[in-house]
Amino acid sequence: MPIIIINATSRLNANAAIGAKMTKIAAILALTTLLASCGSSVPLTETRTPAEQLPIVGARLAAPVLTAGAFNCDMGNRVDIEADANNDVRLTWKGTKYAMTPVSTTTGAVRFENQSSGLVWIQIPAKSMLLNTRQGAQLANECRVR
Repeated sequence: MPIIIINATSRLNANAAIGAKMTKIAAILALTTLLASCGSSVPLTETRTPAEQLPIVGARLAAPVLTAGAFNCDMGNRVDIEADANNDVRLTWKGTKYAMTPVSTTTGAVRFENQSSGLVWIQIPAKSMLLNTRQGAQLANECRVR
């Protein structure tokens, strides 16, 4: 029969390895128990929204309303917006009148453009602004009706 000599260092290394494995097993069991406690055996109640309260797929919201009038803007700029009975919109900027065409948006903002000049008028509830898409410039900002 072979004789196995185990010194104190070998025994300590073996005990440390067993201890590390036991620690890992304990951690795995603790994590499993914790995750299992997150689950609930209480059944969820079924919630249904009545059909009349569900949104209609593809339904369109009411179009935003253009605010017409004389607008004072930052840096002393002024923009005048006029709309007639035919819903034709004219924007006056620096003494020149531009016929504006409505453009639909997904954000609910009011947007009008004049493609030949590159002017874009945008109205949101807090303010309005005039942009020039050809120049890539903001012409007037913080515009509010007087």
